[in-house]
Amino acid sequence: MPNRHARPARRFFTTLALALGAFALAFACGCGGGGGGGSPAPAFVATPRPTPSPTPPPGGPLALSSSSAAFTLAGTTSTVTASEAGYTGPVVPDASACANVASVAPASANAPATFTITAQGAGACALAFSDVFGQRASLAIGVTITQGTIK
Repeated sequence: MPNRHARPARRFFTTLALALGAFALAFACGCGGGGGGGSPAPAFVATPRPTPSPTPPPGGPLALSSSSAAFTLAGTTSTVTASEAGYTGPVVPDASACANVASVAPASANAPATFTITAQGAGACALAFSDVFGQRASLAIGVTITQGTIK
């Protein structure tokens, strides 16, 4: 009779070789083994977004094209330009101290920004302008309205 002890060893190594072959085949093809093919697509894929660049600080102080504006009649206008070296961000006027004396438009503009001041009534005030870095500049406003007739 042939060697009976060799038969179990041969069976073990044959089974081992078949199992390793099946594992290698499954690993190489990427099969999930569940009958559905590959893995499902992820439900959410984050889209990378660029990081916004911060506004660089200005290279100088906030400056106005004029230090004052004088009016003699309600409804008249004057313009002033706010600028600062190396800065193109928003400049915002604060006309709260000028209520009933003067108004300003627009409410905000990117530097160099031109604003229109409109006289409303007699009085004096300081119109403040500021940038996002807290730098400020003021425009002195005076409105003198004379009414009457000369005889």
